[in-house]
Amino acid sequence: MYQITPDKAQDQQINLPSSKSITHRMLILAALNRGTTKISNALIAEDTGITKTALQTMGAVIDGGDNFFTIRRPIGETTDSEIYLGNSGSSARFLIPLGTFLDKTVRFYGTERLHKRPFAELLEAVDHFGHKFEATNNSLPVVTHPGISRGGVIEFDVLPSSQIVTGLMMAALKMKKNLTVRMTAGMASFPYIKMTADLMRRLRLNVEFSKTQIRVKSVQPDLDWTLTVEKDFSAASYWVIYALINNTKVILKKMNIPSLQGDEEILNIAESVGADIMLHTDRIEIDGKIKRPFDINCENTPDLVPALGVLALFCPSSCRMRNVKFLEYKESNRIQALQDNINRIGGRSEYENGELRVIPQKSYKGNLIDTFNDHRIAMSFAMAGTRIAGIVIDNPDCVNKSYPGFWNDFTYWKKVQKENG
Repeated sequence: MYQITPDKAQDQQINLPSSKSITHRMLILAALNRGTTKISNALIAEDTGITKTALQTMGAVIDGGDNFFTIRRPIGETTDSEIYLGNSGSSARFLIPLGTFLDKTVRFYGTERLHKRPFAELLEAVDHFGHKFEATNNSLPVVTHPGISRGGVIEFDVLPSSQIVTGLMMAALKMKKNLTVRMTAGMASFPYIKMTADLMRRLRLNVEFSKTQIRVKSVQPDLDWTLTVEKDFSAASYWVIYALINNTKVILKKMNIPSLQGDEEILNIAESVGADIMLHTDRIEIDGKIKRPFDINCENTPDLVPALGVLALFCPSSCRMRNVKFLEYKESNRIQALQDNINRIGGRSEYENGELRVIPQKSYKGNLIDTFNDHRIAMSFAMAGTRIAGIVIDNPDCVNKSYPGFWNDFTYWKKVQKENG
């Protein structure tokens, strides 16, 4: 366990990790490409490592070290019949649609939490395209069999995760017919779908994209690709919150906008509550201050909600986060995790009809933070600990899922032993 040690807040210069979302997508697209792909500045973390190892098991040849990879052969010839996915919902939703393209039957499985997360809509989609598989209670473990993916048209109304659409978009490169996805306007986490489309088009793939329809041409690429992965705006959110709640300056090195990532919205949110943002060609500077509360539709930026929940604790009046119901199905039930930990430190929150409201209090108390093994809960409440004495983070290593260097960058902590009983 790590106890956060509040001290006089200092200006920070942070070299953030690379984007988890882009690294996932780039690895998978590279493993569908017959040409050679070179990826630099890739994120080396638990989730992306799960995806990389799975793709190697599925037959991709991936060489390199540190944060540079060369991918030379696409998936197809599997080396094992079991693929472990940990608690990576991204890996599961992106890789299960590729099971039909393998030469052997494969069992995808993960942690107990992953086996409880909803995959019914994904499984219905791959069934629609003719995939052969067996699932367990509409979730993992999932056993896939060699076969075909017909392609064609599929329509979605409401989905628990935009990653279902992304998984199909990437799998479309090996489908028998072009893929057309029709969806209602206002799809949750829509910027992540746009990220996938923009990345695929940057790689010279034939993708037509609008808010209600996506079309992907079913041609397996044979191209040489070189891509540098940009820094992670989800990881940036914790440091933006640090600047805001401590009334200090944070410099995010080697970051700029526009970005492929929808979570760059954290900069607009910071400005809306009172921060000054300066954009440079090689960095972003946040001069933090809080003047106003916020009322935000979080439908497109769900990964920002834990950090925003902590920001709300220090705003001048109540803050509201709308359309957050889908956070119940993340690495943890993030609504429950946020409310439980806000309550532990003497805060107040209300959740009803997909809306979370946080009511700031005059003072808070230190307590043990239950991370629920969720990296975003751990990093968000670590920032709260710079203002609240006595915050202790349980299971701090869960940050390895997306930001392995977090505790090196965030130095306000000391290791403590867990008390028995």
